[in-house]
Amino acid sequence: MTAPVSTSAEALIKSYPTLTRLRAWLYVGVVLCYLIATVGHLAVLLPLLSALSLIAIVVSLPASGWTTRLLATPFLAGGTWMLFSHGIGWRDYLGAFDGMSYLLALFVVLPLCSVPVKLGGYSYAIQTVLRRRVRGVFQLNCLVTTLSFVCGSFMSMAAVPIMMTSMEPVVRVYPIRHKKRFIAVSTVYGYVLPILWTPVSGVVGVVTSTLHVDWFALFPALFALSIACLMANWLIFYFIELRNETAPADEVDLTQGGEASPIRRIMEIVLAMVLLIVSIVLLEYWLHIGLITVVTLVSIPFALAWSAAIGKGRAFFIQTRLQMSATLPRMADQFVLFLSAGFFARAMHMSSFDHTVNLMFLHLHDALGTLLFLILMPPMALLASFIGMHPLIVIALLGESLRPEVLGISSMQLAVTMIGSAVLTYLAGPFSGTLGLVQSINQVSTFRLSLWNAPYALGYILLLALAIMLL
Repeated sequence: MTAPVSTSAEALIKSYPTLTRLRAWLYVGVVLCYLIATVGHLAVLLPLLSALSLIAIVVSLPASGWTTRLLATPFLAGGTWMLFSHGIGWRDYLGAFDGMSYLLALFVVLPLCSVPVKLGGYSYAIQTVLRRRVRGVFQLNCLVTTLSFVCGSFMSMAAVPIMMTSMEPVVRVYPIRHKKRFIAVSTVYGYVLPILWTPVSGVVGVVTSTLHVDWFALFPALFALSIACLMANWLIFYFIELRNETAPADEVDLTQGGEASPIRRIMEIVLAMVLLIVSIVLLEYWLHIGLITVVTLVSIPFALAWSAAIGKGRAFFIQTRLQMSATLPRMADQFVLFLSAGFFARAMHMSSFDHTVNLMFLHLHDALGTLLFLILMPPMALLASFIGMHPLIVIALLGESLRPEVLGISSMQLAVTMIGSAVLTYLAGPFSGTLGLVQSINQVSTFRLSLWNAPYALGYILLLALAIMLL
């Protein structure tokens, strides 16, 4: 009786790599179908995209974690109930599963922007800059957050491991009592600030898409806010962290003989960042297909051109294949969660339930007043992140249900509030993904990381509230 069970188990184990590869190819199919349908304006492909998205949810559920299943189930059940309770048929029901495929396309492609950084050895240039003569811990913090800011502007989350691994051997010799805290806080804070304004930010893409606002109109206010928050970090670090250090913050010289100046390499990173952002903005102006779609289209040619410029064109294809084969099969959680949330958001719109939610927010707005309503939105988003809601999902659902013209709020003011709220959850939310990545590197719990970031998050909230009041 045991032999058939053993044989079945062995067959399942042997088929597991095949199932993983099939799931990865299904993810590629979702991305390609979305891009072709959007860029070619081929509405005929939308039923296929929805069908592939539904299949992706089904085949990814067994490979996803229990937390993902716990969060996705209410989205699927709630969306189904809303559609069928309003008499919406099966055909429209099956067509509602492609709601957030545009975000998943971004998640699949955008990490490739970090490939030329790895191939060109730019992390060593960053480490060399940190090894130069730095006059104390305060200057080191300013330098680290600034470099994280630059890298996060175009590399997205890939900037976190690059900065943390570059910092570790350098920070070890500085008179810092809590070295892990210094590395984690300075990296995360510098990384999250560009999310406020960079066009490669999924948050900016979602908000501009759902609220139909122009990125050009938002950029000055969001960029100014990010720079102000960066300087606020330096002040908070000086008055809270540096004053508590018992060891003297003397000048440390870590310059190693024979090292070439890294300034040129850092300037190459800055130039690449500027070229990427300019190309994204110009293409969006010409094509009008959405900021996220443009970023998805530009990422691979941009990374290839950069790699070719540094003589690593062939290596780019090899590294891309290795990176995609390693990361795609591990994206089951993202595909389940975001496609389920996209289905829920689409069901809200199709069943007109979003009008009911908007009416609830309207009553809350009338009770609190416009200013207090907007100022309380970031803490509410942070609270939602503590119960496991991803910031992009929170922002997407709010974008589907909030109508600024009904609430009597300008679209720009609401957009800045929503983007700022999402960035707060990236900074201090234990389930946002950012702190989870840091935890996987330094083995510190996400809740402790959230506590470490609390003083800086408070300063960020105050500046965000000031920006909302001034708009």
